[in-house]
Amino acid sequence: MAYDTLVREAKDLPEDMIEQVIEFMRFLKYASKKEQTKHSISDGITDGITFHRSVNPLADEFISMAEDFDKTPECFKEYV
Repeated sequence: MAYDTLVREAKDLPEDMIEQVIEFMRFLKYASKKEQTKHSISDGITDGITFHRSVNPLADEFISMAEDFDKTPECFKEYV
């Protein structure tokens, strides 16, 4: 039934508006895929913050970090 309505409504539209409808439909598909990947975290500090997971392009690669990665650099110690 929805398909019939869609075709009936689009039948009278000019070609450029039909292209806009198609682009909007593609946007809706994209938005629904992003909604499926949406997650919410709650750690006491950032309650209710929503973030999006993404595919890590380096997921199969090993990423090395320096042992002191989380340490405050010397030049910022006076601000901490």
